[in-house]
Amino acid sequence: MSSALVLSAQAQEVLETLVVSGERLAPALSSHVMLNRAADFPPGARLDPAELLQTLPGVQVDSRSNYAQDTRISLRGFGARSAFGVRGIDLQVDGIPMSTPDGQGQLASVMLDNIDSVQVLRGPIAALYGNGAGGVIALQTTAPQTKSVSVGVMGGDPGLQRQTLQGDWRQGAVAARVQLVNMTVDGERPHASAERQQGAAQFYYTTRHQLEVSVKHERSDDPLLQDPLSLRPDEWRANPRQTNQAAEDFNTRKSVAHEQTSISVRDNHGATRWQTALWQGERAITQYLGFSGDSFVNGVRIPGNGGVVDLMRDFAGASATLTREFNVLAMPADISVGIELAQTEDRRRGFVNNGGTAGDMRRNELGKVESRDSYALLQLAPTTGLSLYTGVRQSQLDMTVDDYFVVAGNPDDSGARGYRENAYAFGANYQLSDQWELFASRGRGYETPTLTEMAYRREGDGLNIALAAALNRQQEWGIYYRPMVDAEWVLTQFTIDSENELVVDQSIGGRTSYRNAVATARDGVEVLGRYSLGDQWRLHASAQFIEAVYSTGGLDGKQLPGVAREQYQLGLQWRPFASDALMLGASVQQRARVFTADDNTIYAPAYRTLNLSAQGDYLFNQLNLGWWLNVANLSDENYVGSVIVNQANGRAFEPALGRNLVAGIRLQQIF
Repeated sequence: MSSALVLSAQAQEVLETLVVSGERLAPALSSHVMLNRAADFPPGARLDPAELLQTLPGVQVDSRSNYAQDTRISLRGFGARSAFGVRGIDLQVDGIPMSTPDGQGQLASVMLDNIDSVQVLRGPIAALYGNGAGGVIALQTTAPQTKSVSVGVMGGDPGLQRQTLQGDWRQGAVAARVQLVNMTVDGERPHASAERQQGAAQFYYTTRHQLEVSVKHERSDDPLLQDPLSLRPDEWRANPRQTNQAAEDFNTRKSVAHEQTSISVRDNHGATRWQTALWQGERAITQYLGFSGDSFVNGVRIPGNGGVVDLMRDFAGASATLTREFNVLAMPADISVGIELAQTEDRRRGFVNNGGTAGDMRRNELGKVESRDSYALLQLAPTTGLSLYTGVRQSQLDMTVDDYFVVAGNPDDSGARGYRENAYAFGANYQLSDQWELFASRGRGYETPTLTEMAYRREGDGLNIALAAALNRQQEWGIYYRPMVDAEWVLTQFTIDSENELVVDQSIGGRTSYRNAVATARDGVEVLGRYSLGDQWRLHASAQFIEAVYSTGGLDGKQLPGVAREQYQLGLQWRPFASDALMLGASVQQRARVFTADDNTIYAPAYRTLNLSAQGDYLFNQLNLGWWLNVANLSDENYVGSVIVNQANGRAFEPALGRNLVAGIRLQQIF
C-alpha cells in the first residue's frame, strides 16, 4: 500500500466531517493531518488532554494543574490569547463538535479513557471547518469488538484517586458501551481540590444496507473545583506551591454540570456516500472569582459584572455531508457538499462575591448565537501521483444580547451583530514514489469575536458591534517520507498573516472591552518523526519553531504572548520481551520562554522535563490484567505550566506540578 493510502486510512475520521471518504481516491487532505494512535499515548490517569497531544508538532498544550480552569491549547498560535477554555480551534469527539458557533470550546467534560486516536488537522485546509478553525483537534473512539466488564483503580500525587467501571457488549452488527468514572484530587497547592463524576452510554449499529449508526449520551458533574488562582512572578519564585490570598478571601471555586446527546448516521460505500449528525445538550456553570465584582472610582461605587458567574447554556446543531464520485475527462474526482447549523443560548447572571457567598445581582442577560454554514470541496487526480483539491465555505453568524439588568451606573447593553464570512483553500499533493510525497496549500480563514468579547464597548451602551472578524491567510508546504510501514518523517513549513486581531481595549470595574487593532505574522517549521526497530524499540520525536510577532502598529516586532518560539519532544519505548507484557518508556520535553503580555516585559522561563513510565498487560484465559506507572517531572523542576495572557493585575503565572507519581491497575473479564 502506498504511503498516501496508508495515511489516508489513518486520517479518515477527522476528515469524515468534511468529506465522506471512499476507496477509489485517496484524499489529498490526509497529508495535513497529524495522528496519535492509542499506541502513541503514554500511560496516565487520562485527566487532561495534554496526555494525548503533547508529542504532536504545532500543538502547544499548557496544563494549568488547576481543574477550575480548562487546559489551554493553541495550534500554531491560534488560541494563545484565550483566558479560559479553548479558542480558535475546532474541537470534535467522534465527529460531534465540542465548540460553540462563536468559536469557544472545551474538552474537560470528555472521558479520555477510550480515545483510540487523536487527529490534528492544521494548515489552510482547516479554514473549511468554519469560524475560528485555526486548526481541528478530533478525538475518536471505536466500537466494542467483544463482551467484557472492566474495573480500574488509580491513584498518586497530588492526592489523586480515580475509579472506573466499563461494560462492553457486542452481538453481530450491534454494540454498546457504558462507562462510569469517579475522581477526587487534593491538589498540590492549598485550595486546589477537585471532584468529578462522569458517565456515558454509546450504542452502535450497522444495518444490512451498511448504514453505520451511533448514538451517544454523556454526562459530567463537577460539584467542586477549587481555584488557587495564578501568581505574580515574584510570588512564583518565592514559593510556587502557595495560593493566591484572594482564593481564600473569596473562596474561589467552580461547579460544572455538562450533558450532551448525539446521533450520527453514515454510509461510506459506493459512488455516492453521505453522513449526517444531530447533537443537543446543556452546560451549567457557577464560578466564584477572586474579587467582589463591585468597584470604586474616586470614592463612587460603580457596579461591575459581579464576582460570581451563573451561566446556563443550551446548545444544539445538525450537519450533513454528501460526497459523489465522478470522472472529469477520464480523471477520477470527488465532490463533497455539506451544511452545518448550530446555535447556543446563554443565560448569564452575575452577583457580588461577598467572601464566598453570592450577594446582590450585577448582571442578567440572555445571549444567543446562531450559525448557518455551507461548504463544498472538490478533489481531482489528473495523474496517478498528483492530487489536487479546492474548497470553499460560507458562514452566516448572528449574535444577539438582551440585557435585563438596567440600573443606574449599568446601562442597557443589549444589541445585535451579524457576520457574513467566507473561507477557501486549495492545494496539491504529488507522490514521487511509494515512500516520498510533496504537498502544498494556500487558504483564507476567519475568526469572529465571541459573545463574551462583544459584551461591552469603550464608550456608549450596547453590544460592541464595531468589532470585525479577524482574517488570516495561510500557506504551507511539506515533505512526507515513509521508508517502511513502522516509520514516518514529516517536515512542514508554514506562514500565516492575519489582520484585525482582537486585543483588550479597556478594563474597568469588571467591564472589559475589545478592539480590532493589529496584524500578526507567523512563520514556522514543524518536524515529526516516528521509527520502530523490530518489535522492541520505538522512537518518536517532534520539533516546532515559530516566529509569531505583531507586524504593525506600536507592537510591531513584539512576540505574541502565550506562544513558545521553540518546542521539542523526544520519546523512547522499549519492549524487552517484544510483547505487551512489559513496556518501559522515557520522554523529554523542552520549551522556550513564553511572554505573558503584549509588551514582552515579563515571561515564563524556558524549561525541560523528563518523564518515565512502565506498563504491562497479561491475559489469563478470559481475564486481562493491565497496570501502569508514570513518574512525571522526574527532576522536580520548578516551571510555569501556563500563563494568563495580558493579565491586568500581574498574576499571570500558573505553576506546574512538581515531581509526581501516578499508578493504576485495570481488570477486564472477557465473555
